[in-house]
Amino acid sequence: MRYKLYILKVLTLILTIFVWWMSGNPNLTANQAVATTCIPLGKIISVKDGFVERKKPQEIYKPIGRGIILCDGELLKTKSNSGKTVKVTIDCLDPSLRDWKLFGNQKEVGVANGCKSVGGLNIPPIE
Repeated sequence: MRYKLYILKVLTLILTIFVWWMSGNPNLTANQAVATTCIPLGKIISVKDGFVERKKPQEIYKPIGRGIILCDGELLKTKSNSGKTVKVTIDCLDPSLRDWKLFGNQKEVGVANGCKSVGGLNIPPIE
C-alpha cells in the first residue's frame, strides 16, 4: 500500500511540474505579450567614436552595435568616447526614407522618430 501511495505522489509531482513548465509564464501582462512582436523599422549600419544603447519596452538599456535591427517602440541613446562626437547611421527599412543619423550624446530618442513614414510600413512583424 505504501508503495502505491509513493508512486501516486511522485506522479502528481511530475504532472504538476509538467503543467507549470507548459504554461510558460502565467504572470505575463498584455503589454509584455505585445512587446514580444517586433515591427522592424531600421538597421544600424555604423557607430563611430562612441556607443549606442537600445531600450526595448519593459526592459533596461543594453549596448548594441552594427547590424542590429531596430523595432517600433524601442528607444536609443548614445554616448561618445573621450570627448569625441559619436556618429550613428541607421538604414531605415522604408525605401522612401533616407538614412537616419544620430550625432552627439542623445539622451533618449524613439526609433519611430527617425524611421517611420507617415503612411506606415508594410513589413510583417518578427515574432
